[in-house]
Amino acid sequence: MKKIILLLLTLFITNFNYAQNRLLDSLVQKNAFPFQNDKNISFQGKGWDVLLDEIKQSNSVLLGESHFTNEIPYFTNAIINEVKFDNYFLEVDPYSVDIIEKKIKTLSPEQLDFFVKKYSTNFSFLEYEPEFNLFKDLVKRNTKIYGAEQISLFADQMIISTLKETSKNKKVIEIYEQMLHNSKLAASKEGFEKFYLLSEDCLQKIDSLLKLKLSDNERKQIEALKLSREIYINRNHPLRIQLMKSILLNQMPNWKDKKNLFKFGAVHLPKGETILMKTDIYDIGSLVLNIEEASFRKSLHIMLIGKGEDESDDTSFKSFLNVQKEEQWYCYDLRPLKKSILENKLKLDDAYLSRVIKGYDYLIYIPKVTKSKEISIK
Repeated sequence: MKKIILLLLTLFITNFNYAQNRLLDSLVQKNAFPFQNDKNISFQGKGWDVLLDEIKQSNSVLLGESHFTNEIPYFTNAIINEVKFDNYFLEVDPYSVDIIEKKIKTLSPEQLDFFVKKYSTNFSFLEYEPEFNLFKDLVKRNTKIYGAEQISLFADQMIISTLKETSKNKKVIEIYEQMLHNSKLAASKEGFEKFYLLSEDCLQKIDSLLKLKLSDNERKQIEALKLSREIYINRNHPLRIQLMKSILLNQMPNWKDKKNLFKFGAVHLPKGETILMKTDIYDIGSLVLNIEEASFRKSLHIMLIGKGEDESDDTSFKSFLNVQKEEQWYCYDLRPLKKSILENKLKLDDAYLSRVIKGYDYLIYIPKVTKSKEISIK
């Protein structure tokens, strides 16, 4: 009798899982819209038309990306060629963003090349050529650019050098010079010792500076260096997300009622809990959603991934891959899938996929991604 019950239970589970997979496949296929690159920083096709219509109707558009590709900056450029945004937010600290933006606006081409050659390794994601070119394009369009991130481990020399240039306090300038000297010495070392921001000397210098008379701008940046160091030393991801939210909230009067474009890692931009597993953090995507909803406005959350780049390609996104045709980009409307989950029609054992579907409105699947290169110095 026990064997019969076990057999029946096994058959029931098998049939149930098969039915659920069929339902998922069906929903994906019904809500898949292909489009293709037209080689002119644009796209054509049903998927592109659907997406552009949604983007035009949305107040804040959030692009959750995988980093270091050529295709996603291209896709972003195609959007800004079609839709004007007041503000652009990226995953780089606000101080580096301000420095780089000012240099682009004020330096001659030759001077800018010299600056880039000297400091491009301090640029975080903007060290990569397609990202830097996108940034320059946005500057030329007079789009206001905001950074929302901790200070990168690589960015200390550019930030400290800029502070040194503007400081009026001789004692403070002396400490900046010591920090720059020690940072350059550390850069030749191996492992974590190459990152001056993580060193005890850096912490001691920061604490010494905070006891001296500093301008408000200097104090903010020195405190930001200290907080960024703490995040790195303690690997404190929740604190990092708190910082990113704090930066956005402090800037909220400048973007609350404007047309905004956000481009961050995909873990940061879902409407609900993060897609980063084994945690239940509500990231900046959730914050932007709530701010827009409180103003009776709309946010649009788009996740971009490329074939072969994600370790979950053969599992979590199998139903999406089954639709793919060679060289075609695909725009998947995830909202009907979310509705089916909420109505208890579609039940997913894959918690990651469930978070993606609940957190994003659209999934953009790129047929092939290529790795971006660092800025080439002339």
